[in-house]
Parts: sequence; C-alpha cells; structure tokens
Amino acid sequence: MLPVAIVLLAAGSSSRLGQPKQLLAYSGSTLLRHAAEIALASRLGPVIVVLGAVEEKCRATLSGLPTIIVTNPGWEEGMGSSIAAGMQEVDETLHRAVLIMLCDQPAITPDALRSLEEHQRTTGKSIVASQYDKTFGSPALFTAEHFPQLRLLHGFHGAKSLFQNQPDLGALPCPQAALDIDTEGDLALLERKAAKENKPLIGQGRREAARKKRTS
Repeated sequence: MLPVAIVLLAAGSSSRLGQPKQLLAYSGSTLLRHAAEIALASRLGPVIVVLGAVEEKCRATLSGLPTIIVTNPGWEEGMGSSIAAGMQEVDETLHRAVLIMLCDQPAITPDALRSLEEHQRTTGKSIVASQYDKTFGSPALFTAEHFPQLRLLHGFHGAKSLFQNQPDLGALPCPQAALDIDTEGDLALLERKAAKENKPLIGQGRREAARKKRTS
C-alpha cells in the first residue's frame, strides 16, 4: 500500500498573535519542530513542511529533521496557497492520500494522525476530518482523488472548503485538535498545559512580564 504524505502548514505570520507562532517555545523546542516531530513519529509517510514568513528561522528550528521543506512565496495570500504549494510534492503515483495538519495544534499526537489513516482505510471515506468543538477541521486526510482540487486552492480558502457538500465526508472525534494557538488567550492555555505537564515554555516569564507592562 502506498504511503500517506503529510503536509504541515507553517507559512503564516501569526498576525492575531503578534509574534510568529511557529517559533513559540514548547516542550523543549518550538511549536513547529514539535509538530514536525509528531508528524514524523506517525510513520505514515514523507513530511512536507510549507514555510513562508520568517522562513530562515523556521528552517533553523527544523535543522536535522528528515522533512521536505517547501517555500510558499505567496504565503500572504492565505492558507489555500500554502496547501497548493505543499501539494506540488505530493504525487498520485507515490502517495495514496495526503494528511494536512497545522503547526499550532500542540496536543495532536502520532496516534491521532494514525487514527485518521486507519479510519479512512476501514470506512473507505475519501475525506476524513477531525471533529471537535462541534466543527470539522485539521488534521484532515484526503485520498488521491482530491489531489487536483487541493492543488487548485488559493487565497484564504483552505482544505475545509472541500468538506462542503461532500457526501463522502468521514469524521473522527479528536478533542486534542481544539487547542490551537491564534491569540494571547490561546497562548495562555498553552502555558497552563505546559505547566501541568511540567514542560515550561522558554521565555514564559518574559511574556508574562510584557503582558503586565502593557496592562499597567
């Protein structure tokens, strides 16, 4: 059976957060490296990382990992353009499916990714999305029949647009996907999670001091 390629999206500038989320320290490294390590640990297939903003620093944090790095020069156009860029490394003759994941969902585990692949094999659904907080989203798996559509995505229309009017949509409960880092409130949740797991974020004290300074 052909492998499943993983496209890890990490090209955005994190405008709502005010700092590159890819480089936020977590679990002894960064959110981006942590996500790449999770993808690699799933052993589903090659891991393709799409970079854009702060590309050089992101490349540095991935140093030593066996990933395929793709640059999206049009990253400012939105997530759709990054998916299309990553799909240039995905081939129907080499991969039976692609799993699209984000770099800012630190609770995702290798088992969660493998569960999506297993659910697709057992149900035969051509799309399997993660289900959380009464919605469907990433990580999500798409079989090869959807590769042409994914390559044509552009702007801010992400892979979620393929869910619409899709009778063959499979859903797998994935509460871990509910934690994503978009705002300072999300960052605070991440810090509490890290503290609970005894994995303090590097620079956490500096960020807390900065918050107090802004509110004083």
